[in-house]
Amino acid sequence: MLILSLLACRIEVGNQAQNQGPSEGPVELWVYTSMYQSVLDELDPMLLEEMPGVEVKWFQSGSEKVAQRLEAEWAAGGSDACVLMTSDPFWYQALTERGALRPYVSPQALALDRQWVNATYTTARLSTMVLAVHEGLVPEEEQPSSFEDLMDPRFEGRLSTPDPLSSGTTFTTMAFLQDAYGWTYFETLRAQGTVSAGGNSSTLQRIESSERPVGVLLLENLLKAAESDSPAKPIFPSDGAIAIPGPIAITSECRHPLQAQAFVDWMLSEKAQSAIVGGYMHSPFPGAAPPAGAPPLEEMSLRPWSAEFTQKTASQAESLKERYAEIVTGSGQ
Repeated sequence: MLILSLLACRIEVGNQAQNQGPSEGPVELWVYTSMYQSVLDELDPMLLEEMPGVEVKWFQSGSEKVAQRLEAEWAAGGSDACVLMTSDPFWYQALTERGALRPYVSPQALALDRQWVNATYTTARLSTMVLAVHEGLVPEEEQPSSFEDLMDPRFEGRLSTPDPLSSGTTFTTMAFLQDAYGWTYFETLRAQGTVSAGGNSSTLQRIESSERPVGVLLLENLLKAAESDSPAKPIFPSDGAIAIPGPIAITSECRHPLQAQAFVDWMLSEKAQSAIVGGYMHSPFPGAAPPAGAPPLEEMSLRPWSAEFTQKTASQAESLKERYAEIVTGSGQ
Protein backbone atom coordinates (compact mmCIF):
# COMPACT_ATOMS: atom_id res chain seq x y z
CA MET A 1 0.00 0.00 0.00
CA LEU A 2 2.85 2.40 0.84
CA ILE A 3 4.45 1.93 -2.59
CA LEU A 4 1.13 2.53 -4.36
CA SER A 5 0.37 5.68 -2.35
CA LEU A 6 3.84 7.05 -2.99
CA LEU A 7 3.49 6.41 -6.70
CA ALA A 8 0.14 8.18 -6.66
CA CYS A 9 1.80 11.24 -5.13
CA ARG A 10 4.45 11.17 -7.83
CA ILE A 11 1.94 10.92 -10.69
CA GLU A 12 -0.22 13.75 -9.33
CA VAL A 13 2.70 16.13 -8.85
CA GLY A 14 4.22 15.17 -12.17
CA ASN A 15 1.00 16.09 -13.97
CA GLN A 16 0.83 19.42 -12.15
CA ALA A 17 4.38 20.23 -13.21
CA GLN A 18 3.71 19.22 -16.80
CA ASN A 19 0.68 21.51 -16.92
CA GLN A 20 2.89 24.52 -16.33
CA GLY A 21 4.30 24.23 -19.85
CA PRO A 22 7.93 24.53 -20.96
CA SER A 23 10.14 27.17 -19.36
CA GLU A 24 11.59 29.98 -21.45
CA GLY A 25 15.36 30.40 -21.36
CA PRO A 26 17.74 29.00 -18.76
CA VAL A 27 16.13 28.09 -15.45
CA GLU A 28 17.89 28.87 -12.18
CA LEU A 29 17.30 26.00 -9.78
CA TRP A 30 18.32 26.88 -6.24
CA VAL A 31 19.45 23.98 -4.07
CA TYR A 32 19.98 24.60 -0.36
CA THR A 33 22.38 21.96 0.92
CA SER A 34 24.83 20.87 3.60
CA MET A 35 26.66 18.60 1.14
CA TYR A 36 30.43 19.00 1.19
CA GLN A 37 31.75 21.57 -1.27
CA SER A 38 34.12 18.98 -2.75
CA VAL A 39 31.12 16.83 -3.72
CA LEU A 40 29.28 19.81 -5.19
CA ASP A 41 32.37 20.64 -7.26
CA GLU A 42 32.25 17.14 -8.69
CA LEU A 43 28.52 17.31 -9.37
CA ASP A 44 28.60 20.67 -11.18
CA PRO A 45 30.14 19.56 -14.51
CA MET A 46 27.93 16.47 -14.61
CA LEU A 47 24.81 18.56 -14.05
CA LEU A 48 25.75 20.86 -16.94
CA GLU A 49 25.71 17.81 -19.19
CA GLU A 50 22.74 16.00 -17.65
CA MET A 51 20.40 19.00 -17.24
CA PRO A 52 20.84 21.36 -20.22
CA GLY A 53 18.88 24.57 -19.87
CA VAL A 54 19.04 24.41 -16.08
CA GLU A 55 21.57 26.37 -14.04
CA VAL A 56 21.89 24.77 -10.62
CA LYS A 57 22.69 27.36 -7.94
CA TRP A 58 23.89 26.25 -4.52
CA PHE A 59 23.52 27.69 -1.06
CA GLN A 60 25.91 25.55 0.95
CA SER A 61 26.27 25.57 4.74
CA GLY A 62 25.69 23.33 7.75
CA SER A 63 22.24 21.79 8.17
CA GLU A 64 21.25 24.10 11.03
CA LYS A 65 22.36 27.24 9.15
CA VAL A 66 20.51 26.14 6.02
CA ALA A 67 17.35 25.68 8.08
CA GLN A 68 17.79 29.06 9.77
CA ARG A 69 18.28 30.85 6.44
CA LEU A 70 15.30 29.22 4.76
CA GLU A 71 12.98 29.79 7.71
CA ALA A 72 14.06 33.44 7.79
CA GLU A 73 13.40 33.82 4.05
CA TRP A 74 9.96 32.26 4.36
CA ALA A 75 9.16 34.52 7.32
CA ALA A 76 10.21 37.51 5.22
CA GLY A 77 7.83 36.60 2.41
CA GLY A 78 9.38 33.86 0.27
CA SER A 79 12.47 32.01 -0.88
CA ASP A 80 14.08 30.97 -4.17
CA ALA A 81 14.89 27.56 -2.65
CA CYS A 82 13.48 24.72 -4.75
CA VAL A 83 15.39 21.69 -3.49
CA LEU A 84 16.58 20.93 0.04
CA MET A 85 19.43 18.51 0.60
CA THR A 86 20.65 18.57 4.22
CA SER A 87 21.16 16.12 7.09
CA ASP A 88 18.41 16.79 9.62
CA PRO A 89 15.58 14.33 8.88
CA PHE A 90 13.47 15.68 11.74
CA TRP A 91 13.33 19.09 10.09
CA TYR A 92 11.97 17.47 6.93
CA GLN A 93 9.30 15.73 8.98
CA ALA A 94 8.32 19.03 10.58
CA LEU A 95 8.24 20.72 7.16
CA THR A 96 6.04 17.91 5.85
CA GLU A 97 3.55 18.39 8.67
CA ARG A 98 3.48 22.13 7.90
CA GLY A 99 2.80 21.49 4.20
CA ALA A 100 6.10 23.14 3.24
CA LEU A 101 7.28 20.23 1.06
CA ARG A 102 5.88 19.09 -2.28
CA PRO A 103 4.93 15.39 -2.51
CA TYR A 104 7.24 13.58 -4.91
CA VAL A 105 8.75 10.12 -5.03
CA SER A 106 11.34 9.45 -7.70
CA PRO A 107 11.13 6.13 -9.59
CA GLN A 108 14.65 5.36 -8.33
CA ALA A 109 13.46 5.69 -4.74
CA LEU A 110 11.35 2.56 -5.09
CA ALA A 111 14.57 0.52 -4.94
CA LEU A 112 15.33 1.81 -1.44
CA ASP A 113 14.41 0.28 1.89
CA ARG A 114 11.11 1.80 3.01
CA GLN A 115 12.69 3.45 6.06
CA TRP A 116 14.53 5.79 3.67
CA VAL A 117 11.45 6.87 1.66
CA ASN A 118 8.70 9.32 2.57
CA ALA A 119 6.02 10.83 0.36
CA THR A 120 7.74 14.24 0.52
CA TYR A 121 11.42 13.43 1.07
CA THR A 122 13.84 10.64 0.17
CA THR A 123 17.23 9.73 1.59
CA ALA A 124 19.94 10.60 -0.94
CA ARG A 125 22.96 9.83 1.27
CA LEU A 126 23.79 8.32 4.63
CA SER A 127 26.26 9.61 7.18
CA THR A 128 27.23 7.34 10.05
CA MET A 129 28.09 8.41 13.59
CA VAL A 130 30.64 6.18 15.27
CA LEU A 131 33.26 6.33 18.02
CA ALA A 132 36.84 7.43 17.47
CA VAL A 133 40.12 7.28 19.38
CA HIS A 134 43.68 8.51 18.99
CA GLU A 135 45.22 5.11 18.34
CA GLY A 136 48.59 6.01 19.85
CA LEU A 137 47.17 7.40 23.09
CA VAL A 138 44.33 5.02 23.93
CA PRO A 139 45.42 1.38 24.35
CA GLU A 140 43.07 -1.19 22.91
CA GLU A 141 42.01 -2.43 26.34
CA GLU A 142 40.96 1.13 27.30
CA GLN A 143 39.02 1.93 24.15
CA PRO A 144 35.22 2.25 24.29
CA SER A 145 33.25 -0.49 22.57
CA SER A 146 29.85 1.23 22.68
CA PHE A 147 28.20 4.62 23.11
CA GLU A 148 27.08 3.44 26.54
CA ASP A 149 30.72 2.84 27.51
CA LEU A 150 31.38 6.59 27.35
CA MET A 151 29.73 6.99 30.76
CA ASP A 152 32.60 5.02 32.30
CA PRO A 153 34.80 7.15 34.61
CA ARG A 154 37.91 6.18 32.62
CA PHE A 155 36.85 8.68 29.96
CA GLU A 156 36.74 11.63 32.35
CA GLY A 157 38.51 14.58 30.73
CA ARG A 158 39.24 12.57 27.59
CA LEU A 159 36.03 12.76 25.51
CA SER A 160 34.70 15.31 23.04
CA THR A 161 31.74 15.49 20.69
CA PRO A 162 30.37 17.95 18.15
CA ASP A 163 27.63 20.32 19.33
CA PRO A 164 24.09 19.01 18.65
CA LEU A 165 22.76 22.58 18.80
CA SER A 166 24.72 23.53 15.67
CA SER A 167 25.13 20.19 13.84
CA GLY A 168 22.18 18.33 12.33
CA THR A 169 23.97 14.97 12.37
CA THR A 170 24.93 15.44 16.01
CA PHE A 171 21.39 16.42 16.97
CA THR A 172 20.20 13.13 15.46
CA THR A 173 22.85 11.30 17.48
CA MET A 174 21.78 13.10 20.65
CA ALA A 175 18.14 12.20 20.01
CA PHE A 176 18.96 8.50 19.60
CA LEU A 177 21.17 8.37 22.71
CA GLN A 178 18.63 10.26 24.81
CA ASP A 179 15.92 7.87 23.66
CA ALA A 180 18.11 4.88 24.58
CA TYR A 181 19.77 6.03 27.81
CA GLY A 182 17.81 9.07 29.05
CA TRP A 183 19.13 12.45 30.15
CA THR A 184 21.33 10.77 32.76
CA TYR A 185 23.63 9.89 29.87
CA PHE A 186 24.40 13.53 29.05
CA GLU A 187 24.45 14.59 32.69
CA THR A 188 27.14 11.96 33.28
CA LEU A 189 29.19 13.10 30.28
CA ARG A 190 29.02 16.70 31.44
CA ALA A 191 30.06 15.75 34.99
CA GLN A 192 33.07 13.97 33.48
CA GLY A 193 34.17 17.12 31.66
CA THR A 194 33.17 16.16 28.14
CA VAL A 195 33.76 18.93 25.59
CA SER A 196 30.80 19.40 23.23
CA ALA A 197 31.67 22.18 20.82
CA GLY A 198 31.97 22.98 17.12
CA GLY A 199 31.36 20.51 14.33
CA ASN A 200 32.81 17.15 13.41
CA SER A 201 36.01 18.70 12.08
CA SER A 202 36.57 20.35 15.48
CA THR A 203 36.15 17.02 17.25
CA LEU A 204 38.58 15.37 14.85
CA GLN A 205 41.12 18.14 15.50
CA ARG A 206 40.82 17.62 19.26
CA ILE A 207 41.49 13.89 18.81
CA GLU A 208 44.45 14.38 16.47
CA SER A 209 46.03 17.07 18.68
CA SER A 210 45.73 14.78 21.74
CA GLU A 211 43.60 17.39 23.54
CA ARG A 212 40.74 14.87 23.76
CA PRO A 213 41.84 11.43 22.50
CA VAL A 214 38.31 9.92 22.49
CA GLY A 215 35.38 11.22 20.48
CA VAL A 216 31.99 10.77 18.86
CA LEU A 217 32.51 11.49 15.18
CA LEU A 218 31.15 10.97 11.68
CA LEU A 219 32.75 8.07 9.86
CA GLU A 220 33.20 10.21 6.73
CA ASN A 221 35.53 12.58 8.61
CA LEU A 222 37.61 9.64 9.80
CA LEU A 223 37.79 8.06 6.34
CA LYS A 224 38.99 11.30 4.79
CA ALA A 225 41.52 11.84 7.58
CA ALA A 226 42.91 8.32 7.09
CA GLU A 227 44.24 9.39 3.69
CA SER A 228 46.56 11.81 5.54
CA ASP A 229 47.76 9.15 8.02
CA SER A 230 45.65 10.54 10.84
CA PRO A 231 46.07 8.82 14.23
CA ALA A 232 42.26 8.93 14.63
CA LYS A 233 40.76 5.45 14.30
CA PRO A 234 37.05 4.58 13.96
CA ILE A 235 35.33 2.17 16.33
CA PHE A 236 31.97 0.74 15.32
CA PRO A 237 29.89 0.72 18.52
CA SER A 238 28.40 -2.57 19.62
CA ASP A 239 25.17 -0.83 20.64
CA GLY A 240 24.71 0.33 17.04
CA ALA A 241 26.23 3.01 14.88
CA ILE A 242 23.79 5.78 14.01
CA ALA A 243 22.97 6.07 10.31
CA ILE A 244 21.83 9.61 9.63
CA PRO A 245 19.74 10.14 6.50
CA GLY A 246 20.53 13.07 4.26
CA PRO A 247 17.10 13.68 2.68
CA ILE A 248 16.33 15.42 -0.57
CA ALA A 249 13.01 17.24 -1.03
CA ILE A 250 11.21 19.85 -3.12
CA THR A 251 9.70 22.90 -1.44
CA SER A 252 6.02 23.67 -1.90
CA GLU A 253 6.92 27.15 -3.15
CA CYS A 254 9.35 25.88 -5.80
CA ARG A 255 8.80 27.83 -9.03
CA HIS A 256 10.28 25.10 -11.21
CA PRO A 257 8.87 21.77 -9.94
CA LEU A 258 9.49 19.87 -13.16
CA GLN A 259 13.19 20.76 -13.14
CA ALA A 260 13.34 20.08 -9.42
CA GLN A 261 11.93 16.60 -9.98
CA ALA A 262 14.53 15.96 -12.68
CA PHE A 263 17.23 17.07 -10.24
CA VAL A 264 15.93 14.72 -7.52
CA ASP A 265 15.84 11.85 -10.04
CA TRP A 266 19.41 12.56 -11.04
CA MET A 267 20.70 12.80 -7.47
CA LEU A 268 19.41 9.26 -6.94
CA SER A 269 21.08 8.04 -10.14
CA GLU A 270 24.19 5.87 -10.22
CA LYS A 271 26.41 8.76 -11.34
CA ALA A 272 25.40 11.08 -8.53
CA GLN A 273 25.48 8.30 -5.94
CA SER A 274 29.02 7.47 -7.04
CA ALA A 275 30.04 11.08 -6.35
CA ILE A 276 28.43 10.87 -2.90
CA VAL A 277 30.34 7.68 -2.10
CA GLY A 278 33.48 9.42 -3.33
CA GLY A 279 32.76 12.04 -0.67
CA TYR A 280 33.12 9.29 2.00
CA MET A 281 29.39 8.82 2.61
CA HIS A 282 27.32 5.70 2.09
CA SER A 283 24.71 5.42 -0.62
CA PRO A 284 21.35 4.22 0.76
CA PHE A 285 20.84 1.89 -2.23
CA PRO A 286 21.10 -1.84 -1.49
CA GLY A 287 24.32 -3.37 -2.75
CA ALA A 288 25.99 -0.03 -3.45
CA ALA A 289 29.76 0.03 -2.99
CA PRO A 290 30.81 1.62 0.33
CA PRO A 291 33.24 4.53 0.60
CA ALA A 292 36.92 3.55 0.54
CA GLY A 293 37.96 2.11 3.90
CA ALA A 294 34.41 1.52 5.16
CA PRO A 295 32.40 -1.70 5.44
CA PRO A 296 29.25 -2.09 3.31
CA LEU A 297 26.13 -0.73 4.95
CA GLU A 298 24.67 -4.24 5.14
CA GLU A 299 27.59 -5.40 7.31
CA MET A 300 27.27 -2.63 9.89
CA SER A 301 25.26 -2.84 13.11
CA LEU A 302 22.94 0.17 12.87
CA ARG A 303 20.26 1.54 15.16
CA PRO A 304 16.90 1.13 13.43
CA TRP A 305 14.79 4.08 12.31
CA SER A 306 11.02 4.17 12.63
CA ALA A 307 8.29 6.58 11.58
CA GLU A 308 7.22 6.83 15.22
CA PHE A 309 10.71 7.88 16.38
CA THR A 310 11.00 10.42 13.56
CA GLN A 311 7.63 11.98 14.29
CA LYS A 312 8.19 12.05 18.05
CA THR A 313 11.62 13.65 17.75
CA ALA A 314 10.41 16.18 15.17
CA SER A 315 7.65 17.30 17.53
CA GLN A 316 10.05 17.53 20.49
CA ALA A 317 13.10 18.97 18.70
CA GLU A 318 13.06 22.37 20.41
CA SER A 319 12.47 20.97 23.89
CA LEU A 320 15.27 18.42 23.37
CA LYS A 321 17.66 21.20 22.38
CA GLU A 322 16.61 23.33 25.36
CA ARG A 323 17.12 20.48 27.82
CA TYR A 324 20.51 19.65 26.33
CA ALA A 325 21.57 23.31 26.57
CA GLU A 326 20.52 23.34 30.24
CA ILE A 327 22.69 20.30 30.95
CA VAL A 328 25.72 21.67 29.11
CA THR A 329 25.52 25.07 30.86
CA GLY A 330 24.61 23.53 34.22
CA SER A 331 21.49 25.69 34.47
CA GLY A 332 19.24 22.65 34.68
CA GLN A 333 20.85 21.32 37.86
